[in-house]
Parts: sequence; structure tokens; C-alpha cells
Amino acid sequence: MLDTLSGIVDLERAAPASLYRQLYTQLRNAILRGQLPAGTRIPASRSMAAQLGVARNTVLAALEQLAAEGYLETRQGAGTVVSGELHRDLMRAARHEPDGAVPDYRLSDAAGQMASIWRGTAGGESPRAFMPGIPDLESFPRDLWARLLRRASHELSAAALAYGATSGLQRLRGALSEHLREMRGVQADPEQIIVTSSAQGALDLLARAMLNPQDRVWVEDPGYLGARAAFSGTGATLVPVPVDADGLNPTGDYPRPRLIYVTPSHQYPTGILMPLARRLELLESATRHGAFIIEDDYDSEFQFQGRPVAALQGLDPSGRVLYVGTFSKILQPGIRVGYAVVPPPLAEPLRSMQRNTGHIAPAVVQLALAQFIEEGHLRAHVRRTCALYEERQEVLMCALDRHFGDRVHVNRPAGGMQLVAELPTDMDDVSVARAFGERGIVVRPLSQLTLEARTRNGLLMGYAGYPVEEIRAKVAACREALGS
Repeated sequence: MLDTLSGIVDLERAAPASLYRQLYTQLRNAILRGQLPAGTRIPASRSMAAQLGVARNTVLAALEQLAAEGYLETRQGAGTVVSGELHRDLMRAARHEPDGAVPDYRLSDAAGQMASIWRGTAGGESPRAFMPGIPDLESFPRDLWARLLRRASHELSAAALAYGATSGLQRLRGALSEHLREMRGVQADPEQIIVTSSAQGALDLLARAMLNPQDRVWVEDPGYLGARAAFSGTGATLVPVPVDADGLNPTGDYPRPRLIYVTPSHQYPTGILMPLARRLELLESATRHGAFIIEDDYDSEFQFQGRPVAALQGLDPSGRVLYVGTFSKILQPGIRVGYAVVPPPLAEPLRSMQRNTGHIAPAVVQLALAQFIEEGHLRAHVRRTCALYEERQEVLMCALDRHFGDRVHVNRPAGGMQLVAELPTDMDDVSVARAFGERGIVVRPLSQLTLEARTRNGLLMGYAGYPVEEIRAKVAACREALGS
């Protein structure tokens, strides 16, 4: 019998855990470590309570929990003892694991490649100038959105409140179909739209659907790291295709692709607008290779001169373009709604896939978003923010010119939420970004967005989410960081 609990149990009354929980945990650990071998008789609850100076009910609760989990058993005439069956199980497990063995935590090759792609922030950070991809959060109509969410929560059907349509509420897909046809020239029936938890979720879904290991994907260089992560996660081979003054150039001698990924309306990160001739050339190249195109239209609504250029998808007569969009850039990232528009033969298989991925947007958000579109709020919000972003782009360009002059070069994007400040070849963009970071300023080194070794040297700077006075002040601080 166990005569004393000294060296086995040491309860701390000031600890956050209850006395019952401490006693349960310490006895369990002593059993697992072999301090209390199989068959060891446990003192009676009154005796244990007296030794430890606690209430008998505390002891009873701990012993009952240990017995329920199989650590203790009651034997006729012997009282409560450490379970012999548990001891045999532990010995059997020990025989199959050598001394000192640890679990093999290695990821699969594809997962390791995916995890190695650093997106620039750890996530969960508050926006700081000049983080790319951040819209103006203050201009988002929060009161209106709250009313729509309340209304939607009352109007949802029982089916939607359960698991509902995983690929999107019919009402949202219908509203999206009309919006995309009118604003982006996208030809899509509601049945072709797959609503997801984000644009990244849509990219992941399409990558899984279309790629086998070692399939080749043409990606823009420099280009969007999120897309590379989605493709790398399938074990596909990434083929960097240089971006020139017209965007991705498909005319080089590249191996035959299964997929081609492009951001033609505002190339990420350079902001280049792909002209019609290059778009047609890209479609012809995809047809010749038997490839599909993923068109990521992430911030195309923000066109500062005239109407936004129609999407590549609307030019495609053969059903080779898979279109991806998001509300994170138009409204706010916290909305967590993206979508894909796919050719009819892929729609049903993708819906079946989506049910097993978890890339599903909450029904109440979907219904509120449908009402936001139907009632004209989306179009009005885009008009307001487009004017705001154009002003902020101008302020950033003027501030860069004032403080850096010809040390940086900026090609003015036709729209969007960020721009690239190209640096002289003798300046290391990673070191510059680090110096800015020491002053709380976030920029993305352009060289980290390339696959080919240092093909570009510059800084990706977001302007959409930051007031003009903050932009001016932070650019001045950037100058101080460089000692210029």
C-alpha cells in the first residue's frame, strides 16, 4: 500500500487550477511515469484527505475521475489500486517505441514547400502603413452592415441555419452573377459561382481540383505568394514567367502547363494592366497547350480613369478561364468571403469537393452581402473608395518624389491599392524594408516576390488604408531610416 503521498502530490492553494484538478493531474502523472506501479493500493479517501489537508469530496472527485479513465480499479478486499490492465498497455506501447524516440513531425514535401512561403506578416496584426492589400477600414459602413446582419439573421431559412448550400446561398450567387456581368463583363450563371471563405480558399480549391503532383503551373514573376502557396500545396511544379510592360508574357520557350495563373487587371505586385492584344495572345497560348487559366481579379473595381477593364473571362469562348474574386479588398478582410466562377462542367464536381474542404462562408454573412449588393450599397461604396484611393495614390507618389527624388522610380498604376517603388540596383530592398520595419513601417521587398534570383529590386507599398497625413509622415520617416 502507498503509505505517504510525499514526493508524489504537492498541492498549491494559490495555483489557478483547483485542488481537485491538481490532485487528479499529479496522481495520473505519477502512474504514467511508473512512480505508482500496477497493483499499488491507494490510501482510503479519508486518510488521503487528512494527509493533504483537503476536503474528502476533493479526494473522492479526483479518484472517481481516475477510475473512470481507467487509471484506477477497485478490487475485492484490496480497495482501490493502480490498474494492472493500464500497466500492460503502457508496457506494450513501450516495446514498440525505443528509448528516446520522438514522433516524426516532418511535413509532406508539398506541405513543407507550402509552409516555407512567407507572406510577409504573421496574421492577426493591426494595419500599419504601408501594409499592402489593406482597404480603408474607416470608410466601411459599419452601422449599415450591422443592420443587414441583424436582418439576415432573422430572415434565414431553417435549411440555411443548418448546413445549407455549402457552395453559396442562391440569393448571393444570383446577386453576384448580375454584379459581375455588369461591372466586370464576366459571363456566369449563378450555378457557375462557388462561394468560398476567401479568395485564398478559392485558389486552394481550384488548385486541388486541377493539379496533380508534378503538373506545371505558369506563374507571374514577380507574383502573388498566396497563389504560389496554393499550387505548391498540391506538389505542382511552378514555372516562373517574367512580367514585362504588358503583364505575363506567354511567348517564351516554357514547358507545357496545366494551369496559367494571372492577375491581368492589376498585376500583383506591379499594377500593370494587361492590354487586349496580350489577353488574346494568352488565351491563344492556353488553347494551344490545352491549359486552363486562373484569373485572379482581386482589386479590379478600383480603376481611376474610366470604367474598369472587362475581365479576361468574358473574352474566353472555350471555357478555359477560372475566375477568382474577393470581397476582402472591396469591403474589409474580415468579411471572409471570396468566390470562383467556373465553366459548367466543373461546377458540380467543385461543389462536391468543397463540402470536404471547409472553405465555406457563414450563411448570415452571405445573405447580408446579397442585400448589400442588391440595394446598391456595394456600387456606392466602390465609387467612394475609388476616389479616396486615387487621392492617396497621388499623395504617396508626390511624397516619394519629394523625399527620394530619382532614388526611387514609380510607374503609376491605373488603379488598385498599392504601388511599387523601384530602387537603384545598389540598394538591397530586404535591408531597406528591415530599416523601415524598425520604425514601425511595413513594406514588402519586391525581390521576395520573385522566383528567379533577384530579377526585381523595389518596395511594394500599400496606400488604400492610410489617411493622407499618415502617408506623408511615414514617407518622411522612411527617409530618416535611410539617413537621407
